Amino acid sequence: MSSVTRAQFLRANWERQPVSPSIDAVARISSGCLAYRGVYCRSCADECPPDAILFHLVVGGVARPGIESERCTGCGDCRASCPVQAIVLNKRDGGGETT
Repeated sequence: MSSVTRAQFLRANWERQPVSPSIDAVARISSGCLAYRGVYCRSCADECPPDAILFHLVVGGVARPGIESERCTGCGDCRASCPVQAIVLNKRDGGGETT
């Protein structure tokens, strides 16, 4: 049986790939993120319960997201909220780093 994230449940979005919370996973933002294309979007940070996504200011540009891996729980709420599906969950190795 698969689980559905809180964000997916609230949006009644049953077609996305469900993600179950995992301490063994950490989110990573790919280059497909709207912020890297100069578009203001903070939907991932709005949906992140542990506030693991922070935005770094860019002079003359749009702030870019970064993930604090030690705060990321791997719940997938950020991934479910991304309009361009630019967030992936990577397996965390024993030292807290992603592989």
